[in-house]
Amino acid sequence: MARPAGKVAAATMCSRVTGLLREAVFAALFAIRGVADAYVFAFRIPNLLRDFFAEGALASAFVPAFAEAKAKEGEARAFELARRVLGTLGLVAALIVAVGIVCAPAIVSLVAMDAPAAWRPLTIQLTRIMFPFLLLVAWASVAMGILNTYRHYFVPAVAPMFFNITAVVSGSVLLVLDLEESQAAIWWSVFVVVGGALQLLVQIPALRSIGFRFRPLVDLRLRDPALRTIVRRMGPVLLSLTATNLMIVITTILASRTVGWASSLNYAFRLVHLPIGVVGVAVGTIVLAAGARRAAAEDPEGLEDIVRRGLRLNWFLALPAAVGLFVFAEPIVRLLYERGTFDAQSTTAVAGVLQAYAGGIVFYAGIKAAAPHFLARGDTRTPMVCSLLGIAVNLLIALGLVDTLGVHALALAVAGGAAVNYVTLRVLARRRFGASSGPGLPFLWRCLVGAGLLGLLGHLAARAWLIGDAAVAGGWAQGGLTLALIGGLGLIYLLVMERLGVDEVSWIRARLRRGRGA
Repeated sequence: MARPAGKVAAATMCSRVTGLLREAVFAALFAIRGVADAYVFAFRIPNLLRDFFAEGALASAFVPAFAEAKAKEGEARAFELARRVLGTLGLVAALIVAVGIVCAPAIVSLVAMDAPAAWRPLTIQLTRIMFPFLLLVAWASVAMGILNTYRHYFVPAVAPMFFNITAVVSGSVLLVLDLEESQAAIWWSVFVVVGGALQLLVQIPALRSIGFRFRPLVDLRLRDPALRTIVRRMGPVLLSLTATNLMIVITTILASRTVGWASSLNYAFRLVHLPIGVVGVAVGTIVLAAGARRAAAEDPEGLEDIVRRGLRLNWFLALPAAVGLFVFAEPIVRLLYERGTFDAQSTTAVAGVLQAYAGGIVFYAGIKAAAPHFLARGDTRTPMVCSLLGIAVNLLIALGLVDTLGVHALALAVAGGAAVNYVTLRVLARRRFGASSGPGLPFLWRCLVGAGLLGLLGHLAARAWLIGDAAVAGGWAQGGLTLALIGGLGLIYLLVMERLGVDEVSWIRARLRRGRGA
């Protein structure tokens, strides 16, 4: 479980770190002004659809069906199914792109209903430019599912890095050229589509290495029974794995009432995306692929074991990440974003939003490990119901607190909705499958103790050297000290967890010893 997850985590780390660099360049260009909001509004719907395909409905509906076809009917049949998905999905995605381009004004009116009218024409233009990104990333997600089933995890996980590198390089050029803001936003959007193409193309050699050829087949009548199963499952899975992204869209709509809110949410969630990707996506990818193989082999005990290990890894890694982001929110935002047009006031605004988001990191990431417990068995209804409940809680918190807490209420709403979604998934799993797949109460208490000590030490260190009048002068000095403190506290956390008898630390130590040849 941990070995392939480690490979995916390493690849995803590269992708997420380059994603942070991308956001740093974007922040230097646009800060939290109106043009930044315009881009966030424009990219929200294509990005939501991307999340559906890349990390949500398609992958989770396709992988079990592909694994079952491969196990029971052979590789040739599985490849035929994949080509039918590519062709049918490609045609449907192309139609969605065409509708999105034509209906861009209506989409913008929905997503940015309260945004200033002055930014609406630019938002519409950026929306039209970026909609073709959907088709490219949909095909990339099918490639990812095929490779994951063959236990090729690294290349699909690292593919988004090429999208980010394209943005970093092009954005750096835009900084040097010092274009007018609207023109810079237009060019940035063009390079989003170029990056999406690279995300697909980088996986083609790996597909060829397993004997798969990229030859799409269109089956709009759904004559293939396995394809019908995938389509039938995709609807419920849309809600089961992409609830957090739907919550982001909801809060973005509410954020359009005040300039700077949407971009503040975007910058903060990009930081939260790092642990979600490194932990949640990595663990969820392995749980889904390995769980689907266990389900296809009719091995329920093996599936329970996979889920249990995935949930333990999530708590062991995501909880300290959440504590660290909460404690070091202001220094981290300053280190990554405060340059160019992004000033100290922007740092304070984004740091507060980041702290509100941080409380939900364990649950954001945990959903990706908990939902495949049902999806691997073909049960899409239960995760869908849990997601709908989480979305309802998200709306209640957002609408109830936004007038009191402002933009922070929108971040808290996403965290609260994710928490309800995760807890409901686990309660229903325990009732239906028993307690064997749970991480165990003693283990959870050990994680809470370790993370609590980490938070206390981090708070004292941040107050002593990084925040307020006591802050170390100089951007580079403060940045270096921030990274050093995070690394040191991470080591302390591992030592504490080892003393508490957590098995995951022993595994890490054994792997390091083998890596040194000891």
